[in-house]
Amino acid sequence: MKTGQALALECTGVQLTQLMLATFQLHGQLVAAGDRLTKPLGLSSALWKVLGAIDNESQPMSHIARKMGLTRQGVRRSVNALKHKGFIELQENPNSKRAPLVVLTPEGRNVLDQITQRHTQWVNRIAKEFQTTELESATQTIKSLINRL
Repeated sequence: MKTGQALALECTGVQLTQLMLATFQLHGQLVAAGDRLTKPLGLSSALWKVLGAIDNESQPMSHIARKMGLTRQGVRRSVNALKHKGFIELQENPNSKRAPLVVLTPEGRNVLDQITQRHTQWVNRIAKEFQTTELESATQTIKSLINRL
């Protein structure tokens, strides 16, 4: 490998590391913002993630964990908290006797709709500060990185 090529790889590696660090910071900021958004409804970002995962389809806890990048234990804790609040229930899974389906209750649908409304207002306010192409490019870069990892 030529010296110029090695330096280019190192520079790209530095840039990728900077992107990763910025992503960690962004994740922390998103979790904090999500906590502020959901707190008035008695929830947290973690609980919102689980509700969001079953928004359109009931799923077993293991599927929720995979889909949302969470641990099964973390999902189990969230499911227990949401069940206690009356926002979800567990139903028999026709595909597995050992993995019940996590299902939204009417109360859960109501609170998720409220969160969605709050989120929509919040995200639209922030989005006004960006060009569509900037957001599309950032999204594509992150998706490409996810696929490569």
